[in-house]
Amino acid sequence: MVTIREFGEMSEALLAQGCLQSAGIESFLADANLARLEWVVTRGIRLQVDADDAEAAVSLLENAALEQ
Repeated sequence: MVTIREFGEMSEALLAQGCLQSAGIESFLADANLARLEWVVTRGIRLQVDADDAEAAVSLLENAALEQ
């Protein structure tokens, strides 16, 4: 798994994860449980994907951001 993006808000992380899931790309939100318990300890919520999917995932999220 590689980190493709970090988020400061859980809602943003979940939106990005949903975007990837709708495209068939599996992802994982690292530090999500820790962020819910003790936000001060974490640096952010890391969105991670399989290394083979990283390029497609980054491209998908960049294109989605341009459309907004």
